[in-house]
Amino acid sequence: MTFDIDSIKLQESLNEFSSYLKQVESSREKLIKENREIIALSSKAIILLHSGKTVEANELINNAFSLLSELKKYVISDLERYLWPAEQEYVEAAILKEIVERKDHFSGHNDLQVSLNAYVTGLLDCIGETKRMIYDNLRKDDFESSLSLFTIMQSLYDSIYPFSFYDNIISGVRKKLDVGKRIIDDVRISITEEYRRKNFLDRIDSASLK
Repeated sequence: MTFDIDSIKLQESLNEFSSYLKQVESSREKLIKENREIIALSSKAIILLHSGKTVEANELINNAFSLLSELKKYVISDLERYLWPAEQEYVEAAILKEIVERKDHFSGHNDLQVSLNAYVTGLLDCIGETKRMIYDNLRKDDFESSLSLFTIMQSLYDSIYPFSFYDNIISGVRKKLDVGKRIIDDVRISITEEYRRKNFLDRIDSASLK
């Protein structure tokens, strides 16, 4: 006894799946390639911000945002994760710019139009860049600005720390928090030493005037 099964619908389904997989693969390659450009733009913007070139940095940040917006058209299936590295770097640059410009509030993930995962990890990366700004200010004897930046750094860490329990969901967040804590501890020591130095010099100056 033989069975004659019509496989037309089966083949149609397999052909449809094959086309879908090719589309996913094409989108994945596009996301990976363009990711690098967004990361490069954001990294250059961060360097410019540290150099005081806010206008030029803002232009690069806007370019990165435009590229991100364009790339989102290629996000299908579960490919959103391929955007996270670029979004993370973009968040870091955008938030650092707000710190440099002394904004009275930070943009949220909806304002920046990024995923929550990338938003959280991008904020944590700002801690390291803020450290660099603090040391630059200490070298300029701008103790008050350094102290203000340290408060921002500590606030970022404290706000995000509760998410350390979700490391299995937000990949890498606990590691970034550990790095952030070490940075904050190092900066606290530097600021404390600078405060003691300034206090000591002020006492010497006061004594010499008597």
